[in-house]
Amino acid sequence: MSMVAVAVVGSAAVGAYAADKSADAAKSAGRNATAESARQYNQTREDMLPWLDAGGWALDRQKQVLMGDYSGFLNSPDYQAALQLGTEALDAGATAQGNLWGGGADADRIQFGQQLATQNLGNYWSKLAGLSQTGQGTANQLGGFGQAHANNVAQNQWGVANARASAYGQMADSVNSGINAGMGYYGYKKGYGT
Repeated sequence: MSMVAVAVVGSAAVGAYAADKSADAAKSAGRNATAESARQYNQTREDMLPWLDAGGWALDRQKQVLMGDYSGFLNSPDYQAALQLGTEALDAGATAQGNLWGGGADADRIQFGQQLATQNLGNYWSKLAGLSQTGQGTANQLGGFGQAHANNVAQNQWGVANARASAYGQMADSVNSGINAGMGYYGYKKGYGT
């Protein structure tokens, strides 16, 4: 085999090898970029999970109230503190008047409890609504981050596919160039060339 033929075959082989290595590098870069995008999404989700969970908790409490279950409200620290302080104040006033256990004091306590419940239920609902809206906003943000991650993955896959396709084209070009050069040299050696 002549030196020219060796050079032609060698050139084609080097071109094909370089194209394959280029595709492998693109594939590795695509995998690394996808892994980083997934890592970042998972970290963001983990960081936002407390707000998402709190929003879900608040929404469950709102549903309880709408279903007629006021236990969450009645046991809430705000309501319990206001009820205790108000009842103590009413009891102190009734005791000072010497009427702690009289009918008037009981009526005052009942009226106070009803008014306090009505007033504080609205406050309780508003606090829950704010918290459940925070959870909803967090869910929306996570949805956006998830879509961005999916777009990144798709982009990376397209990039890898394009790099692989380009490498196959480059390999084919290298082999064809080598064959054409070899055929040209062969024709020259046989006297077919001018």
